[in-house]
Amino acid sequence: MSLSDAAGRIFGFRPARADPPKAPARPRGDDPDLIDFASGELDFEPPASMRRALAAALEGPTHRCTSAAGLHELRVALSDRVTRTRRIVCAPSQVLVTAGARHGLHLACLALLNQGDDVLVPQPAWGTFMAQIRLVGANPVGLDTRGTGFVPTVEGLEALRTPRTRMIVLNTPNNPTGVVYPPGRLAEITEWAVRNDLWVLYDECYADLLLPGAVHSHPVQLVAGARDHVVTFGSFSQSFAVPGWRAGYAYGPERIIAALADLQHHTTSSAASAVQYGVLPAARGEEDVFLSEIRAVLRHRHGLVRSFLGELPHIGATEPQGAHYFFLDATSLLGRTLYGTRLDTADDLAAALIDHAQIALAPGTEFGADGYLRLSYGIPEDRIAEGLGRLGEVLGEVE
Repeated sequence: MSLSDAAGRIFGFRPARADPPKAPARPRGDDPDLIDFASGELDFEPPASMRRALAAALEGPTHRCTSAAGLHELRVALSDRVTRTRRIVCAPSQVLVTAGARHGLHLACLALLNQGDDVLVPQPAWGTFMAQIRLVGANPVGLDTRGTGFVPTVEGLEALRTPRTRMIVLNTPNNPTGVVYPPGRLAEITEWAVRNDLWVLYDECYADLLLPGAVHSHPVQLVAGARDHVVTFGSFSQSFAVPGWRAGYAYGPERIIAALADLQHHTTSSAASAVQYGVLPAARGEEDVFLSEIRAVLRHRHGLVRSFLGELPHIGATEPQGAHYFFLDATSLLGRTLYGTRLDTADDLAAALIDHAQIALAPGTEFGADGYLRLSYGIPEDRIAEGLGRLGEVLGEVE
């Protein structure tokens, strides 16, 4: 018996993880000496108010499903938050609570794409974008942004546009590069999308995690007429350190959100009711101090990593402005050897670093950029220092 066509469409789109394909299989956590720079999760504990709200929900009469679109109080809180922070008018009817942003993206692909449609995806990009597009029978079309500072350009997008092009995916702050799209460039791209009647899927899951000087903008706030073209996705996972709760949301045109809610009704019914109560304090702005504390810690860790990277041989790096990643340029290492192993791809390099230094970085092949490695500084400071020290030692052995 063979797998379905849908399973075949996403073959090869693996999640970024600590055990690259050519590395020995090592379940996360079974080796205390393995330093995991590959994970996309922060090491913080979630705010106490959110844990109390979740515990209270589990003890209370909250064991029924909410409406498919989500808990009304949460949709109100999210619409207020979006209106305040993004400076765009957003009503509760324009908000959908999802079982993580990933599920919201899947619902949007189901609702907005037909088989054979083309979707433009600036790369490097989170591999799930490509997989979700393929899953519904559409075609992801990658735009290489390495030559434009990892920020797409209208010229690059227009060169790839065809009569089949229906959508563009934008992700800022970006995973894996940490780059934040400048407002002017984002406005240009949005105007181009509106002019060509394209959908814009806007992933802003890292919007709360900006480094000093960076500015996060929203397409609808920048461009008149964009409101009917943009569907936005957010998450509590990164900002409030609850990736395992699977708590995300989408907002956009009311008719699109209604369609996504109908699809959610027939897939997950709704996001978990207790989790929705658990994230209410964050949605209401009661934990914005927690966000400030996270940003301060990440700012310090960013400086630590930056100082170490400046001393490493063979490696270059982006200057991230958001999220908690550095994207390391290791292309000069390809074709060379390390302890007798030839490094032909980023997968080879990532596997060698696990084998010889017990440090894990996500290979750029996961993001459509071979020769690169994603390094997360969402781990404790002492582990960062130890891991980067090991990285420097092993890179010194490259021949």
